[in-house]
Amino acid sequence: MFIPVKADFKLARFPYLTVLVCIVCLGVFLKQISDWEAYETAMFDFCDAPRSNLKRMIFQDIAGEENSMPCVEVVYWIAESENEKETITEIAAEIEPLTGLTQEDSKIYVANMLTDELRNYHIKVPENPDDGLAYETDSWNPVTMLTSTFAHGSWSHIIFNLIFFIAFAAAVEVLIGSFAFVSAFVVIGLAAGIFSSFSAMASGAHFSTVGLSGVVTGMIGMFAFLLPHGRIRCYYWFVIFIGSIAVPAWALALWYIGGDIYKLFAYDDHGIVNVMAHVSGGIAGYLFGMIFLRGLRWQMRHQQGEIDRHALMPGR
Repeated sequence: MFIPVKADFKLARFPYLTVLVCIVCLGVFLKQISDWEAYETAMFDFCDAPRSNLKRMIFQDIAGEENSMPCVEVVYWIAESENEKETITEIAAEIEPLTGLTQEDSKIYVANMLTDELRNYHIKVPENPDDGLAYETDSWNPVTMLTSTFAHGSWSHIIFNLIFFIAFAAAVEVLIGSFAFVSAFVVIGLAAGIFSSFSAMASGAHFSTVGLSGVVTGMIGMFAFLLPHGRIRCYYWFVIFIGSIAVPAWALALWYIGGDIYKLFAYDDHGIVNVMAHVSGGIAGYLFGMIFLRGLRWQMRHQQGEIDRHALMPGR
């Protein structure tokens, strides 16, 4: 394991905005957990309600014999589809005709049953907790491009995102100031969302995305622009070897952003990771620095020289 933790030099002030972003992310995630528990409880209660054997059989046929929760699978699939009515029509057309009914009568019966079930589902089950938070790549919604950065999918997702965010964003905030930091955050978040949509459109498969990852790589890119030779204290753990090492920002940017660029083009299946958000975020952060912070970079070069000299002097 290899984790960057913090800039390897003393910051001039406390990074208030960086900490605020972390607090908001944690607050949003705890609310997500609570909402998902309520959502899942309501869904299971809905599916555990008494039903005729025929309805249960239809759910099982649609979900597949191996599925142990056919009602949950089917109603969630329909409710999360882009067009519920079209999805119901497609399902009704594909299912084997019910015994004693013609194919057309069977389609009508199944479609009416699913429509009725879905109507009750929407009455008894709350909306998906991620609606309004997650960014749907086919929506091009700038609001959810930003709200999605504060939402996460799991504890490991948020913990590693926040560790990496603090490692780079704290120093970036102090170096560029609060206004530029907020501006960069917004620009990077929008860029990650926009290019995720372009990527989904090109592949023909739209998806829902959450997480601070795009902004994190943006902060890595911006740090690497401002202080390419500035060092980040990284901790490692390999079998029995535990320690820390200060690594130049350019090397970490090459490893993390460059690695994601390689993954983007080398693999078709990226699993649940939105690699395009990582890549576009990293590039957006670097370009933000090039366009708006070029003068500051020259000042940083002088300060980096001072930092390096002090680091080499014993007793300092």
